[in-house]
Amino acid sequence: MIVASGDYPTLWKRGLIQPRVRERANHCCEQCGMEFHHGTNLAKTAVNRHGKPIVGTCHHIDENKQNCSMANLVYLCQSCHFTVHLSRWYPGKTLPRIWGENVPRWIVSRRIPYRLHPQMRMRGF
Repeated sequence: MIVASGDYPTLWKRGLIQPRVRERANHCCEQCGMEFHHGTNLAKTAVNRHGKPIVGTCHHIDENKQNCSMANLVYLCQSCHFTVHLSRWYPGKTLPRIWGENVPRWIVSRRIPYRLHPQMRMRGF
């Protein structure tokens, strides 16, 4: 299992990395496609249960806060980010069942190793 290590680097704390990640993602969640306003991390139309805009976040794929290489960062909405953390997913691990057979584009495009959930592999029976 990959363990989070250290604190965020200075460039991250100063907010100088996250805009590049949002731009690369075309201001959309790389998991579900939710759109965000350019220059912000606020969703264009989606709101939470309190009526506030959903926030976009940058996720460290390997869970290492010090590793801020673009290959290790993915832009996700709060819900998708929460799913990654709740399922404790990291490279090489079985994909969360909630994702079904839809392997996220960010995993495929970055050639991140993963395993399909056993229930998804059995669907043909």
